[in-house]
Amino acid sequence: MLKKISENQITGVQLIKPDVSKKFYHIASDNDIYATIDLIHGQGSLARLETPEGSYTIKRQGFFVPYISVRKENEETDLGELFLDLYGKSSLRLDDASLSFKPLALWKNHWGWTTEKNRVVIKYMLTISGQVRGDMEFSKDFFYFPNLELLAALGGYLLLQLEDELSRLSENR
Repeated sequence: MLKKISENQITGVQLIKPDVSKKFYHIASDNDIYATIDLIHGQGSLARLETPEGSYTIKRQGFFVPYISVRKENEETDLGELFLDLYGKSSLRLDDASLSFKPLALWKNHWGWTTEKNRVVIKYMLTISGQVRGDMEFSKDFFYFPNLELLAALGGYLLLQLEDELSRLSENR
């Protein structure tokens, strides 16, 4: 059973790949799992995210102005849309909140979700070592956010896609 980050008042978790042969990830701390990311390319969706509130699908749409739609699984309307920016900053409207996903460090090894006032909600620190793909820090000021686990999984998904793109670029050189 997936747990809520706000109920445990936990500020640090990890993005973990429990099985090296599968494109499936946990957002977890110790034995507690808060969300999962299942990359399901080729089935109409890009990914399936599971949180304590339910399952969500991620679909990429648009060509000249690409965006990712987030919707509750088996529903017809989008819950939110993430507009992708070629310069590294993307914007999300979710639950009447406007957030940005962007690099937080010059070398792009730290990324995060930030508010309109540039306050960090979740910070991602990339560390690819074995099964651990990165660390996440949650700001206690945003434990009230209703979809915190979904936001964490969505950011994890974006970083996994970035990692995938970079590995394909290096293979083509």
